[in-house]
Amino acid sequence: MRTTQDQSKKGWTGIYKKAKVFCAVTLLGVLAIGGVNTGKPDKVYAAQEEFPVSEHWLQGAEIHEGENDSALQRRGGVFPARYDARDYGYVTLVKDQGSFESCWAFSSIAAMEANLIKNRKADASIDLSENQLSYFFYNRQKDKLGYTAGDYNTYGKDNAYLAKDSRGYLKASGSLMATGLSLATWAGVTTEARSPYLSTPDTSLCYQSDYSVRDVYLYNYDAKNNLSNSVAKIKQAILDHGAVACGINMLPACYNKSNASYNCQIKGANHAVTIVGWDDSYSKDNFNVKPTENGAWIVKNSYGSQFGDNGYMYVSYEDVTLTEFMAFEMVTAAEQYDNNYQHDGTANPAMAYNKGEWYANVFQAKGAGGYDEQLKAVGVYSLTTYCDYQVEIYTGLTDAGKPTSGTKVAEATTCGTLQDAGFQTIALTNPVSLKAGEYFAVLVRLKDSRGNNGYIGVDTSYQNNWINFIATVGSNQSFVKLNGKWYDWGKEAQANARIKAYTDKTAVKSTYKLNASKINVSKGSKYQLSVKAGDTVKTKVTWKSYNKKILTVNSKGKVSAKSYGTTTVSATFSDAGKTKKLKCKITVGPAKIKKYKAKAVKGKLKLSWKKSSSVNGYEVYYATAKNGKYKKLATIKKASAASYTKKMKKGTYYVKMRPYRKAGSKKQYGSDTSIKEVTIR
Repeated sequence: MRTTQDQSKKGWTGIYKKAKVFCAVTLLGVLAIGGVNTGKPDKVYAAQEEFPVSEHWLQGAEIHEGENDSALQRRGGVFPARYDARDYGYVTLVKDQGSFESCWAFSSIAAMEANLIKNRKADASIDLSENQLSYFFYNRQKDKLGYTAGDYNTYGKDNAYLAKDSRGYLKASGSLMATGLSLATWAGVTTEARSPYLSTPDTSLCYQSDYSVRDVYLYNYDAKNNLSNSVAKIKQAILDHGAVACGINMLPACYNKSNASYNCQIKGANHAVTIVGWDDSYSKDNFNVKPTENGAWIVKNSYGSQFGDNGYMYVSYEDVTLTEFMAFEMVTAAEQYDNNYQHDGTANPAMAYNKGEWYANVFQAKGAGGYDEQLKAVGVYSLTTYCDYQVEIYTGLTDAGKPTSGTKVAEATTCGTLQDAGFQTIALTNPVSLKAGEYFAVLVRLKDSRGNNGYIGVDTSYQNNWINFIATVGSNQSFVKLNGKWYDWGKEAQANARIKAYTDKTAVKSTYKLNASKINVSKGSKYQLSVKAGDTVKTKVTWKSYNKKILTVNSKGKVSAKSYGTTTVSATFSDAGKTKKLKCKITVGPAKIKKYKAKAVKGKLKLSWKKSSSVNGYEVYYATAKNGKYKKLATIKKASAASYTKKMKKGTYYVKMRPYRKAGSKKQYGSDTSIKEVTIR
């Protein structure tokens, strides 16, 4: 028996000669690239009798546990004794991968389907395409922004013949962590109807996804040394995300056909399955290889419904071969951001690095066809649990080779903690406006719970006999900060940081807006709201008042103020196939000031008006230009007041007033008066 554990120490390094510092990206984990000699059960077993440990599974980079990483603490250790996602309708029908080595795609797709159903973004009839996922893993297409051009995953020299096979992508190896990285590029999640199994999809389908992966979560599992915490962690992941994909070593001697049970103590992975639940009471006596305690995972396989218990089997918690646990959070196409800025195009899962104080990726804004964009979130691949992060954004870079040469957008700085490892989306505290063509930088710092540097995923080339990951890396793309100095990671080590930037276009959004977003109106008055838009608004506007006791709005956007208070009016319409909603916050205050007059008398400003019993006071504002910035001149707290006089310097002033009434500690303002021009001589 030949295993590949001895390869786990291999690595690659880059030498920063000028700085005389050593930058190493360690290749963590087993580097045996793998596929899975799977198919129908009888074929699987026949192959595995000869090869008990597959040579074709690529183990991903090690996940580094934070000291607070206890799933038991997350819920106080309280889980139901049995849970089955099928009971809640979260699981789709069992599928059959046939004689192909595509289990990694089937297990991943099953987990994604469960997440979509659980989150009510699809129903149980959803059928996503394993074919699409497999095909575009081995047939990468350039992303629409072009940043990953030249990055691809392909067959190694020993199976290069598969390139000439129209179904070679289904016969090649896979890896769950690699699959997660491929999905993070936004490639390849569509329906079975659009990309049927065994068909060759049109390349235009690559990024025309019906669904996208927002987050990929990764989990360690240590059945030997940390079983209780490992089990609790996976239980929590199932409850949170619907289902969990994982690797397993499928050997015929470990499978009990009568009970559809499985327990293997020979390490290695050669198959991928999906865990949809658990049963703490499942008897240890049901297994061929008897574990020490009761308990089993409820596992969905991809050998068809004729296998096991209607396509399912029960895997002991103590199975030491379980590995690469992965869960997803999915979004629909409508929910996804418009653009994904990324330099990491390959699915090489085995590279991680933790020596950097900061990491940065530099991009040029070009995702909106000459229009501006809004940077709303970033994606980070962390291999550390309970990892504290800090994200900073710099815009308007004057030198693309210096990530901090621009302006730091302080209000966008975002801090938090990534509880689990994986590729996760971090929404910025405030979005950042990007001008078309400008260079911007995304900076990321990672720290574990002990204050040490966290591990970040790295994209670089790697090749062996079974699979090749080819990363085309250039200068001015990724940077690492060491000993207070920035270094170009691409130039020095042919590496890119797995950091992405997610933007939305403003090209469409800039063509429409409400004529007001926040206003004060007087009780009994009316106000006309309108959507100022170009021809991008294809359907009628639907208006809605969130509190009809305070105000109503008709089908044409005319607001009628009924009673004191604050509420919101929304305008909803369809644009480019997406539902858009604009909102205006409206406060209804005292009735309008009547008989308002303003004049100059002997170097003084004199105002007069008809006093009102519905007010508690007034505020006076002035400006030196009619359309200029108005400053508060006075607050008149006397409700019975009907005039105001103020000595002013010589000049021309523009003056207006508004009434207010007190509502607890807050003021409710009525409508502004007209603006009066007064010249003091």
